[in-house]
Amino acid sequence: MKLTRLLVTLGLVHEAKPSVAAQEEEVAPVPTQVLSLEELRVQEAHDRARGEAADLGLDKTWEEIYREHGLGDPPGGICLEELDRQVQGLSEEEARLVVLGILQEKGAPVREVLLDGQRRDEALDAHEQVLEQQVAARRSALEQRVAELTREARTLQLRSADLQAALEAWKKRKREEEDLMELLGGMLVRLEQQAPSSQPSGQEKPSTER
Repeated sequence: MKLTRLLVTLGLVHEAKPSVAAQEEEVAPVPTQVLSLEELRVQEAHDRARGEAADLGLDKTWEEIYREHGLGDPPGGICLEELDRQVQGLSEEEARLVVLGILQEKGAPVREVLLDGQRRDEALDAHEQVLEQQVAARRSALEQRVAELTREARTLQLRSADLQAALEAWKKRKREEEDLMELLGGMLVRLEQQAPSSQPSGQEKPSTER
């Protein structure tokens, strides 16, 4: 590059003009969408997490969990959750009367409703233990993967740094080569300018005609 600039300065060569396409690229570079790509990666991670949660059964309804534990419909079709909804905002005495009225209407013995509620609570506890074990195992696997990727990332960073160092070393050798070329080029140009003409000015060759 240095020798080229020297020759251009001396008028011995002409500097090539950039093409129209290159000029357009310099004027209007294509913008990068780093933030948008990052948002897409985050969205993909959330989607995969939701898929894993569904695979583990974290999105199951209470009815599905109860059926898995062998629990069918509650006595008289009345469950504690429904009774709780019925007595929301009532005083203790009002709630007691409402509950008794519902149980009598449905023909559901109090003891059976209580036992059914207990069984459902135990089913939820058992399902929770299973979920905790499964999630712990999945998280452990993910953490191991994170550790592997971290080690791999460190290795990639070292490779990247080595490549950059190699590039800088090459550029240094290139500058040295260009300095040498510039020096020799300057010497040759001066020699060319100082060299006497092979035919002195004003002297003509003798004619061979007689």
